[in-house]
Amino acid sequence: MATGLKYYFGIDFGTTNSATVGYVVMDQKPEAVKYGDEEGRPIPSVVAIDKTTGAVFTGRDAWDKKMELSESCEYISSVKTILDSEQIKTIAGREWTAVDVASEVFKYLKANVHNRTGIDMEEATVAIPVGFSASKRAKLREAAKKAGIHISSFISEPTAAFFANYNELKSSSVVAIFDWGGGTLDVSILQHVNGKVSELATVGRGIAGDYIDDKIAKRIHAKIARKKGVEKAFADMPSSAQDMMRVRAERAKRMLGDDDTATISINNYGVYGACRETLEYDWFADIVDPEVTMAMDCLEEAIRQSGVGLANIDRIVMVGGSSNLRPLLEKMNDKYGDKLFFPEETMWNVGQGAAMLAMTPGGYYANQSIGIVLSDNAYYEILKPDTPIRGWEHTCHFGIVDSSKEARFVFGGSPDIEAAPERYKTLTIPAYRFLQEQIILNASVDQNMVFIAIAGSNMRPAEFRRLWEYTQLKCYYKLPGKQVQHGE
Repeated sequence: MATGLKYYFGIDFGTTNSATVGYVVMDQKPEAVKYGDEEGRPIPSVVAIDKTTGAVFTGRDAWDKKMELSESCEYISSVKTILDSEQIKTIAGREWTAVDVASEVFKYLKANVHNRTGIDMEEATVAIPVGFSASKRAKLREAAKKAGIHISSFISEPTAAFFANYNELKSSSVVAIFDWGGGTLDVSILQHVNGKVSELATVGRGIAGDYIDDKIAKRIHAKIARKKGVEKAFADMPSSAQDMMRVRAERAKRMLGDDDTATISINNYGVYGACRETLEYDWFADIVDPEVTMAMDCLEEAIRQSGVGLANIDRIVMVGGSSNLRPLLEKMNDKYGDKLFFPEETMWNVGQGAAMLAMTPGGYYANQSIGIVLSDNAYYEILKPDTPIRGWEHTCHFGIVDSSKEARFVFGGSPDIEAAPERYKTLTIPAYRFLQEQIILNASVDQNMVFIAIAGSNMRPAEFRRLWEYTQLKCYYKLPGKQVQHGE
């Protein structure tokens, strides 16, 4: 590693593609570096494991040969969505968990950085979706660790996208992040006050670029079948032919972003032989119109749920590869006009924001209260709003005021806790009822932003302690150097 240089990495671990961005700092001058494939695109989040040899294939080559590899390999895409799975697969004599599979994606990202620059990516800030479960965060951290990468912190994807464009957006109070990638569409409404970013609403859909590519491939296939006079279903074509058609469809989609026609050629398309098709923009626009309408409806729903109203949305930030879809841009421009903001490289925006926050880390603060409802119905606050949650710990001592043989904690402070069934908001531990007995509750927020309370009697051994977890802790992100004011 070169002397005098400092490196900071951010990873957008996506459903379909993963983007690694690094900031190289020399003489206090940061320079962003994007680590993609040969064409400068993010790396597909796919893993193929040979059923006989156990060989592992990842990256763009594995994506382009999806159908072909599926015949000889266990082909796993959308790795992020299966992290919660407890299923163990035995492939070529080795057991594979979801964590093992995700680790192969991290290994590829790390190797890609090293092969291009000689830098060993040992630490990174990782962007995750809003609402990413605590168990998925823990398993993603474990997968990165197995690949030799320490996740220094998590950042939500819309927050990362906002900070990637902070200089252009810092005067905006309410911002919509329209993140349409290869696997999902996620629209988040963010409120920004003096460097503090809170998420007001998030709405998602499971239809995105990969679905559109597959749809275009099937429509091109139908055109060829009509022209050649040979009826054969796309699904019945050889796997290698299906792969070639999907790759050509994706390239045509990108070409039609600028041009009114796109030509695809396949030298040997199964029973159809050599094929050459010129695609018109109007034909393409008609095909994707249902998906474009769905995407715009998703944005409208997020604005409605946020309660702020369209008039109070200052900017709509377009990120993710599918947000470049020309028919979408035409309709969005007609409806939203100068509210639209287009970063220079939409596919890399989330990763770039994560890298920026690795270089200049802010912190997460509690955006809610958590406490105990006491026997007289008074509320004892444990975690206060605007408290920095990194490394936060708090210890409370209680006594029992009646003849109960147990101490029962009832948690509150947040509407979702208070509305939860009793078993999800109470913690019961055995007690002795002695006057000198103390019930000790240790509360903390772990590295995956889970609120943990462990309680027990000072007169009983550790095995009598009980655990209560709250995985939906609401937080906001704050840039360094900004003062947090209660109720801001």
